[in-house]
Amino acid sequence: MVHGQTNRIEHGVGAHATRATVMTGSATHIAAGKVRAIALETAAQLMQTSAAELTITDGRVHRTDAPAGASLELGEITRKLTSDSKLLNGHDAGLSAEGWFHTEHMVYPYGVHVAVVSIDKETGAVRVERYLIAYDVGRAVNPMLVEGQLVGGFAQGLGGALAEEFCYDERGEPLSTTFADYLMPTAREVPPVDVLLTEDAPSPRNPLGLKGAGEGGINAVGAAIAAAIDDAIGQPGAVTRLPVTPQRLQALVKAPRSPGRA
Repeated sequence: MVHGQTNRIEHGVGAHATRATVMTGSATHIAAGKVRAIALETAAQLMQTSAAELTITDGRVHRTDAPAGASLELGEITRKLTSDSKLLNGHDAGLSAEGWFHTEHMVYPYGVHVAVVSIDKETGAVRVERYLIAYDVGRAVNPMLVEGQLVGGFAQGLGGALAEEFCYDERGEPLSTTFADYLMPTAREVPPVDVLLTEDAPSPRNPLGLKGAGEGGINAVGAAIAAAIDDAIGQPGAVTRLPVTPQRLQALVKAPRSPGRA
């Protein structure tokens, strides 16, 4: 893998949010499959056997029925594939391949957010006591990174739900010009998040069964926290505007016991 060399690739359409793993992952999977096929085909010629009887383990090609038997390292196979080699069989020199993946369809994941909050009716403060994100990503290439992305998205969503707001004066001048005015959650305000990743429904739209995961941590945070606040004050549908600042929560608490407006 070569990182940071975008000029080595002639074509590209950008990251495009959660399509990054779907698109680049699928293209990489296709390219890797081609490289594997070339390696097995070349090793089969060198070992005088059939490619169907070979497999690759830890960079070493060996017979499927004899893991400890005769083998070839991938590096050794690569050195054999010079430009004048009779082993190329129409392939370019070296052990490499390109992979392309095209699709006209999006891939949509699904999940649920559950929030448990406590409120202080006197100060209007809201504290998130527990939070759960359950998410089906089709297939998690790196579960730890997916979980980290979901938790990071939750932290951003928490800010939008309770603190972050652009404010202007009567002349339209911005008032939220510093972090003292535009509040963002810190590590102190972000509670531990329980994350449940599932891979029960792989996507049929790409060879790896991948779905997006980038927005899953943030999209539902405001709604989940708002619903929890509604439940805490006993007024379903009370919160209709985010963020739920202490002033807005105090106004809700003092409102008549019927659905009001934040």
